[in-house]
Amino acid sequence: GEGAFMKNIEDARRLARTMVDLGNAVGRKTIAVITDMSQPLGTSIGNRLEILEALDILKGQGRADVTELICELAQIMLKLANVEQSIEAIHEHLTNGQALAKFEEMVVAQGGDLEDLHRPVKVDQVLEVTANQDGVIAALPAMEFGLFAMRLGAGRAVKSDPLDYETGIVFDKKVGEHVKKGERIARIFMNEKNSQERVTEFKKNVKILERAESVKEIIEIIS
Repeated sequence: GEGAFMKNIEDARRLARTMVDLGNAVGRKTIAVITDMSQPLGTSIGNRLEILEALDILKGQGRADVTELICELAQIMLKLANVEQSIEAIHEHLTNGQALAKFEEMVVAQGGDLEDLHRPVKVDQVLEVTANQDGVIAALPAMEFGLFAMRLGAGRAVKSDPLDYETGIVFDKKVGEHVKKGERIARIFMNEKNSQERVTEFKKNVKILERAESVKEIIEIIS
């Protein structure tokens, strides 16, 4: 997709095939997963915001579609380690607290601060972006929103740029979902004053139509 290094499926397949063949050639069982990046893969863009989304999934509180993607990827990785697990069994580890507990154990083992890990973001303001009309979300271009988040400070244009780990975007709606006029589409977490300009800039990249198809995250698995 337009937010990925490989813009079309043919190039993605060629790269995936090459990577899988290289891994297998040196004795490492390798599987490549081609995913759709026409829109952001999860709901968050930004350093701390993406960590908080990951924690929600580990708590069993993530969006259903993103959680399903995570469970499918986990199943593939376990299969590479000769461990067979159903999607249901993997999902149970998210809802019963075991996945989060293991992750927290890893953080502590590396000297991490659990209190800081779970704290909310600290920004000057959170702006709500609402729909201008009734309809269905038809496009949330990943590249445009990635660049938008970069301009907030969540990414770098050049290596020397400073990073703001708190800023970014959280989407309430994804492609294929219905929205009513005035309903919240997303929130912008920012540490700057030109708020209305940012909302206007954001809305230019949101496409709402009468109908649109939802996006399947996993396009193809190559082994």
